[in-house]
Amino acid sequence: MMKKIYIMISAAILSLSACTVEEEILDEVNGGKVINNPENVEMIVAPAYAYLRDLQNRSGVWGTIQSVTDELAWPARGSDWVTPDLQALFTHDYAPTNSYVRNTWNSFMLGITRSNVALKYLSEFPKSPKVDGYIAEVKFIRALCMFRLTDNFGKFPFREFTETDYSKAPTILDRQMAVDRMIKELNEVIPVLKNKLEIPYGRVSKAAAQMLLANVYLNHEVFTGEAKWTETVQQCDAIINSGQYSVADDYWGMFQYDNAKYLQNTESILSVIYDETIGLTGSVWIPITLHYNQKFGSFTSLWNGCCTTPTFVNTWDTSDKRFSDKRLISQLGFNQGFLIGQQYSPTGVALKTRTGAPLVFTKEFSIKNSKEEEGVRVVKFAPNPSTTNTSNAGNDFPLYRLSDTYLMRGEAKFRSGNLTGALEDINYIRNTKRGMPAYTSLDLDKILKERGFELYWEGNRRTDLVRFNKYRDAREEKNYVTPAYKVLLPIPLSAIEANPNLSQNPGY
Repeated sequence: MMKKIYIMISAAILSLSACTVEEEILDEVNGGKVINNPENVEMIVAPAYAYLRDLQNRSGVWGTIQSVTDELAWPARGSDWVTPDLQALFTHDYAPTNSYVRNTWNSFMLGITRSNVALKYLSEFPKSPKVDGYIAEVKFIRALCMFRLTDNFGKFPFREFTETDYSKAPTILDRQMAVDRMIKELNEVIPVLKNKLEIPYGRVSKAAAQMLLANVYLNHEVFTGEAKWTETVQQCDAIINSGQYSVADDYWGMFQYDNAKYLQNTESILSVIYDETIGLTGSVWIPITLHYNQKFGSFTSLWNGCCTTPTFVNTWDTSDKRFSDKRLISQLGFNQGFLIGQQYSPTGVALKTRTGAPLVFTKEFSIKNSKEEEGVRVVKFAPNPSTTNTSNAGNDFPLYRLSDTYLMRGEAKFRSGNLTGALEDINYIRNTKRGMPAYTSLDLDKILKERGFELYWEGNRRTDLVRFNKYRDAREEKNYVTPAYKVLLPIPLSAIEANPNLSQNPGY
């Protein structure tokens, strides 16, 4: 199982995590035996798979890329959360010295590096279907990092795993070069990768690579100026028509603390595995947003941090089942989804702020000086009410799921003029599966909103806003249109200092 693979990480590479498994120190001889023995292939690929957990990092990828959108803000609250680099993300005042932008860049580059290390050792093993399969899986992870770099930064240095002469500078891939390489490599690995039922849950499947390729095609016009809607539809067709996945009937079942089995049996095209019972915990979904006084179970240290925005909340019909769910309210005191208005303890007592005012979450907030109760909170991933772990969560994270495939296909059909097909796909999610009134007509604004309703806080929003030409729009606390050059994030100053061949994105 992939969970066993993850446990092996601490024994193989001690710096990857602070898991509680027993540490094994390998000397040079025994270490060489590990990396040169094909029987240890899972151990070789484990660091690349473990990297996927970094995509949910609040101080790196997830926390940065969400914070530049209308889905997530980190307001300063008095003397709490006064972090100029965080607030600058929301107001689009980010600069090449922004530490969160740097963390995000470094994360994607780390994913490529870990993948290349794995590919180097795998390539030295005798060829076999098993080794070839793992090579294809690791190449997918590397391509995923390349996609994220292309999307967010526009260019990046790249070295193939066979290029071991580090005295030579790496190639700088621009968007066209990166896109061409990703398309070629994904088309090469798709026939090698296995179907869902042939591999354990959590492993990279053929559909995962098709999903990434569909994303490359969906954003191809943004990246290169040339649309690839037909190709997007073809990749989505391959996933949907495989019959291996089904859209979840219980939307919130995908985000419970024990969501692995439900995801596996329904929508999960690729999920990042977490398991708090063995120390594999994820992002701090709960402490980062709940107020200090929303204590429950063993959760007694809450941080009163991030919130969402009036701009995003106002797109919703609050009767939408995706807006909130109350199945755990008697144990938590709060619902899943959007937390607005008076908040209560698990026993029903109306909570107060630290100054004694009613704890009423409001839509409005100030990015530079919010009151502690300002801002609508979001709890997408449910905590385990009976856990003894008081920080990170054990929910699996659905990196790719089938609902997104339908929405991507519907968008591509609409943009290519197939309005009937687009309406069928969007309404399949909106109406058939989520119970909202079916659309009788469609436009890009409705499609973007539907993506927000279905996929909020799952890490897609920045890419979507850019593709729909909404990223630069004025909104609360950013009452101006963002300059066009800031659609790309700045290349971190540290990266440019380390590589004289890497130039800054124009405008910074």
